[in-house]
Amino acid sequence: MANKKIEIKIDDIRIVAELFVDKAPEICNMILNNPGQTAVIQHAKLNGQLFFGTLPYSCGFENKCRGGDLVLGDLAYYNPRNQLCFLYGKGTDEPLPISKIGRIVEGLEGMKVVGIKNWLNQGSMMTIVGEVE
Repeated sequence: MANKKIEIKIDDIRIVAELFVDKAPEICNMILNNPGQTAVIQHAKLNGQLFFGTLPYSCGFENKCRGGDLVLGDLAYYNPRNQLCFLYGKGTDEPLPISKIGRIVEGLEGMKVVGIKNWLNQGSMMTIVGEVE
């Protein structure tokens, strides 16, 4: 199955992510098939430069790696808490597993702004707009 792109808006910042549908089909299809989902952004202050939004999707791990293996621009899903996670800078050596589901292909600089903003004052709003070409 081919990878697909999805648009995500956080406040007025547009981000496009390529979803690894071939490596994490269940998680990616839940996201692709439910556009319009919203979430409040929180900063994962103990996990480096990472923020997340909690979604109402529950499933098992796919394309599992250690959280500490994520790199700048990775998009992940932390299954135990249904969190869509964005690594906008340096991570930590987090040993817990996470599902690596994609990467940011547009809007990385804006994502960094969102990360810094929510480090200082959490609460930005995220909307999964839907699939894009």
